[in-house]
Amino acid sequence: MTAPKTDDDLYWDQVDAFLEQANNACDNADPGVVAAALLNAAARFNAFVVAHASLDKKEFADDVEGTTHFISGRFRDQLKAHMEDYRDHYAELIGTREHPEG
Repeated sequence: MTAPKTDDDLYWDQVDAFLEQANNACDNADPGVVAAALLNAAARFNAFVVAHASLDKKEFADDVEGTTHFISGRFRDQLKAHMEDYRDHYAELIGTREHPEG
């Protein structure tokens, strides 16, 4: 019998599914366009989640600045960690490329 998935398991399943969809979208669109669309979708969905969790419009409106700061801070932390990972493991993740100037 398989143990039920934890929230952590479900989280990583979703991360993998979103990345797979984004990678597949790059077959038909520039990766920059896909990245911009994914960022916009994440922002829109986060706004929905915060609004949905609010008791009413006033609570939502009162929370916009703090919640925006919190979510953008988490994004910055995660982006920085991933950028450092690519910096530290560039050849394994991207491959070896020649710099155009030599």
